[in-house]
Amino acid sequence: MRIRSEVSSTFINETDFELSKIADALAHPVRAALVRYLSEKNNGTGVDSLTCNKDLVELFNYSQSTISQHVKLLKEVGLFRTAQQDKFTHYYLNFDLLERLGQLVESLRS
Repeated sequence: MRIRSEVSSTFINETDFELSKIADALAHPVRAALVRYLSEKNNGTGVDSLTCNKDLVELFNYSQSTISQHVKLLKEVGLFRTAQQDKFTHYYLNFDLLERLGQLVESLRS
């Protein structure tokens, strides 16, 4: 359930907004699995580390449009980066943003 209301509390800070933006993008199991997949695959080198939409469609057994919508959300938040190569768009994981997410979560403990 999502609560739609204006954010007006002075207690909410920029860190809260940053954390919630990334967490919202990861709030679906398919998107979490996409991030995990790229994390594992992109640690390699060479051709085997490249991932395009076709690879993701085959892996997850979802339609191309479904995968594209999930990827779009991950790109909007900055977790996925893209590079055009010939007629294919290859996806890469933004490890810096994942590290920042870890820092944001750790900040909740203090």
